[in-house]
Amino acid sequence: MAVSWAGATVIVTGASRGIGRAVAAAATDRGARVGAIARTPTEGFASQCADVGDRAQVDAAVAALERELGPTDILVANAGIGLYGPFVDATVEEIERLVQVNYLGTVYAVKAVLPGMVERRRGHIVVVASVAGRFGAPFEAAYAATKFAQVGLAEALSVELSASGVGVSLIDPAIVDTSFFEARGHAYDRPFPRPIPASRVADAVIRAVERDRVETFVPRSFAAASAVRHLAPRLYAWGTRRAFRRELDPHR
Repeated sequence: MAVSWAGATVIVTGASRGIGRAVAAAATDRGARVGAIARTPTEGFASQCADVGDRAQVDAAVAALERELGPTDILVANAGIGLYGPFVDATVEEIERLVQVNYLGTVYAVKAVLPGMVERRRGHIVVVASVAGRFGAPFEAAYAATKFAQVGLAEALSVELSASGVGVSLIDPAIVDTSFFEARGHAYDRPFPRPIPASRVADAVIRAVERDRVETFVPRSFAAASAVRHLAPRLYAWGTRRAFRRELDPHR
């Protein structure tokens, strides 16, 4: 069942910048009451500071926002961090932090709002994952693994909750023009795909809820790439090695 943004109580994680802030702004423009959860205060919205990798902090933030705004109608689980480089060089602590924020941070937020949605038989959960959750991106193995986990969670819940009145949407952005890459310690430096604005992902989130879409690639062309990966895995592997030949052979 599609949920209207107008008059809805919306919680967005990772809302202080980038995609999360663009979603919060778009939801506000459509008449929603928006609650923002981020590590830093978020101006322009009801805001709660929390580390999404800490369950107690997420529970407390959601409870505070619901006291102020009302029961959650739409959750946009967007918070995430990156890590780039050879897997052999990544520390276990860095990988654990990725899992804590990207995957468990999504789980904690969903668990905080889902019982109420199921009880009211109304609501919508949006999981902002990544195309890296559909393609195992070289030099992003740990990051991609957390995004694959998000994809699996959203896919399973979309079926599990289908008779409950709660919708689930999965958003798979490609390269988005935000500070994400600088924050992970490696700026985006590839000629393709070209970065897209965060507002484009926010528009996809808005439409996904309004139209009750299960999955949206942004840009849509990546849906075809996903099909190639599954239907012609050898071709996909060849193309990926070719695209990363400079990184795979630094002596070229």
